[in-house]
Amino acid sequence: MCWNPVDAKCLRERSEGSVPDVSGIYKWWASRKCLKTILDGLQLNMKDVENSIEKKENIGLYCIYVGQADSLEVRLKGNHVNGRGKSTFRKSVEAVVKKIYGNQDVEKNTNSFIDKLKIEYRFVSQKKLDDTEIKEIGDKYLRLFNQQHNGGNELRKTY
Repeated sequence: MCWNPVDAKCLRERSEGSVPDVSGIYKWWASRKCLKTILDGLQLNMKDVENSIEKKENIGLYCIYVGQADSLEVRLKGNHVNGRGKSTFRKSVEAVVKKIYGNQDVEKNTNSFIDKLKIEYRFVSQKKLDDTEIKEIGDKYLRLFNQQHNGGNELRKTY
């Protein structure tokens, strides 16, 4: 399966079962405008990250988070998009939202921000990733919301 980004909002609006309940790997993407909001929250500039972040320049997207899941449906729709349980990704988005918009309507503002992002995923046949899959989500690039890339995300710890 190839990587094709879809609007995160579509995952919120689709019925249960629209995202397969299978193992997979995924990437979260931000437009340049959303990336600027994230960078403002992290007190960074585009020049600080532009050579380190994975991009899809032809469609203006920047990868901000990668992961793997035993169940794409539970992880993406449940934890990330709909906020059941807390994930590193969602906590990081909440921290940026609080920094930029304050503590009012955090859940609503978090959902609104996530709805502006894109998500792409693909299935994997086993829970342990092979070398190709590791390279696809590997650490060649900066992932602003992945803990191993941001020292545990100091902003998230604060907010």
